[in-house]
Amino acid sequence: MTANVTLNVRPNVTPNPLADRADLARSLLDLLAPLGDRYSEGCAGYSLGATGALYSPRVALLEGWSRVLWGIAPLLSGGGSFPDLGRHLEGLRRGADPGDTAFWGEPEDSDQRLVEMAAIALSLLIARESFWDPLSPEEKKNLHAWLATIQTRKLPANNWHFFRILVCSAFRRLGLPVDERAEAESFDLVDGLYRGDGWYVDGADANYDFYNPFGFHFYGLVYARLMGDLRPDRAARYVERARLFAPQFLALFREDGSVVPYGRSLGYRFAVTSFFSACAFAGVEAVPWAVMKGVVLRNLRWWFARPILDASGVLTVGYAYPNLVMAEQYNSPGSPYWALKAYLPLALGDDHPFWTAEEAPLPSPLPAAGPAMRLATPHWIVNRSEEDVQLLCPGRYPPWEAVQAAAKYCKFAYSARFGFSVSHGAWALSQTGCDSMLVLSEGDGYWRERRKTSDQASGPDWTSGRWRPWDDVEIVTTLLALGAWHVRVHRIRSARRLETVEGGFSVPRFLGEGLPETPEILIADAEGPAPAGASVAFSWAASRIEDRLLPAEAPYAAPAAPAAPATPAASARRSAGILTLAPNLNILHPHAVLPVLRGSILPGETILACAVRAGDRGPTLSALPPRLEKSGGGIRVIEADGREHRI
Repeated sequence: MTANVTLNVRPNVTPNPLADRADLARSLLDLLAPLGDRYSEGCAGYSLGATGALYSPRVALLEGWSRVLWGIAPLLSGGGSFPDLGRHLEGLRRGADPGDTAFWGEPEDSDQRLVEMAAIALSLLIARESFWDPLSPEEKKNLHAWLATIQTRKLPANNWHFFRILVCSAFRRLGLPVDERAEAESFDLVDGLYRGDGWYVDGADANYDFYNPFGFHFYGLVYARLMGDLRPDRAARYVERARLFAPQFLALFREDGSVVPYGRSLGYRFAVTSFFSACAFAGVEAVPWAVMKGVVLRNLRWWFARPILDASGVLTVGYAYPNLVMAEQYNSPGSPYWALKAYLPLALGDDHPFWTAEEAPLPSPLPAAGPAMRLATPHWIVNRSEEDVQLLCPGRYPPWEAVQAAAKYCKFAYSARFGFSVSHGAWALSQTGCDSMLVLSEGDGYWRERRKTSDQASGPDWTSGRWRPWDDVEIVTTLLALGAWHVRVHRIRSARRLETVEGGFSVPRFLGEGLPETPEILIADAEGPAPAGASVAFSWAASRIEDRLLPAEAPYAAPAAPAAPATPAASARRSAGILTLAPNLNILHPHAVLPVLRGSILPGETILACAVRAGDRGPTLSALPPRLEKSGGGIRVIEADGREHRI
């Protein structure tokens, strides 16, 4: 099952169906070709742009140079050739030479240069004849000394410890001395971050995010393949963890190749499928080979159908289009080339089962009962329908302030089809990127969203978390997955009078460069017992949010929350409207619009509830929303077909 797409790297590039190993190799070379004119002094870096990151411009040059090795090393290992190998090898010689003007410099504690050592280590492990054997004895001594600094430097307590493990692994294969104490420290730290069922956290008390697949599991599988003969027990441990994780991760992909975006480092784009690339490299059939191949190739086709490259063919900083607004403080112009980790299957021969298998679609059904799939360790709920794949999240704010952390980790829902929006600021509502979020204000125009949460819990089709936008305002949010619909219930205890705005999914306002389409906007404000609702629809998609006003005669108990109050909670009436976001906030589309519910709450206890849907125009506008009723201290949710749920 393939699709004809054009790899939009440079003008006049031959269309590439990305159907087999030769296509994948050609797409890599097309990605690398524009970089040949971007070498810096001594060929020890790539000069790819003028935007800044946390580290110096000199280190940013190294980052671009090293990250293309994630693609070059597998290509060479698999028998391919790289036209600029000579210049790249010159960069390796001169960058590691402390007496050369192109020297990369001595890495310090928690230094970006330590990150870039991982790609060099992989190159030494799988393409020794290209990156180690040609060096003179003095050049080998220089490179060993530079890489060895990672054994003595302090590293963040996260996935970085795998960089040290890979460097030590390269040293072992090259017969070089290894600091076994430092190596053991890193092995122990990685194991300490494992939480079971295939899940790592990326740092103590940190988050579950895509560093689980394209960080921890990727490196663990590479280690299992390359060092399994020396450490079979450890290799088997990494393989077993990957097998547990694979079917859960698979559920986040759509058949069109897209994946639910969530968390930081989304700018690494197709690195998201490098988990499956590493499974193939390690010979681990965590899902059937044909399915694995399909996920990787469809994802690449999806990306290459989007404007992720500049006019010269260089990967840009951003997600589905160039966008510095959503980038992290550690994203330099060379950072996006971490995406080349997806090209690891090029190290495999044509006769490998990953390549001989006929590409297959996603399994149907995925291993879940009904549309909802619970990922129990992170308390995520995957909400699947024919129109979209969504991730319902209890909220997990990172322990350090990554740019746009609230938007990337704490929204209620994340969508493969509609993405999510980041924020320009908290002052004007259109700047807040309030899709899939409840924002609150004291009436001064300053809006607060969900950030730090506690008491995360989940069941077969629901997830919940507790959050405090102010010290004297506590909210327990529960999310229920119903396929195309999901339900949100917010139990609010407030000492303040507050204004509230709750957003549905944001949909693109324009499609391509054609004339704008006038949207169909339907707004029903609350009249009598009828609740408010709003929808915005284009020919390509629609989004809808319906207020679900609850009677106040019975108390409400949130799942896994502390004891419920003995007094009834009021239900606030809300009005409906449409909000146009400021440009470049949605990570998939530079222009977006969404339906919202607005209201105010008084001091005391209040329940807000709504049903949310987005997808194709027809079913989104015509579908009957679920009904909500208080019942026996909880809430009963009745779908249009009569099926009932309790939360």
